[in-house]
Amino acid sequence: MGKMHPNCPVCGEATEPEPNFYYGAMYVSYGYTVALFVATYLLAAVIFGLGMWPTIGILTGLLVMLGPYLFRLSRITYLNFFVHYDPAAATRDAHKR
Repeated sequence: MGKMHPNCPVCGEATEPEPNFYYGAMYVSYGYTVALFVATYLLAAVIFGLGMWPTIGILTGLLVMLGPYLFRLSRITYLNFFVHYDPAAATRDAHKR
């Protein structure tokens, strides 16, 4: 689940700039999870009027299904805080190859 390419296949940028780089991604993942929980709670409990246990069941199911996606998304988001995409660099590197 946590495997990523060591380098970007397009531009060659390292996806792990330093050892243990992704510890900060845990905070990004926490933010995504909180946002998911708040949105789900508002839909299930407030709008549809579901009780506590059905809402908890929906939250648990969503987290189990979306867990791997949120894990990867948080790592990609954290990497993008520090490494910015430059389309011109990708084009230059493609011409060098």
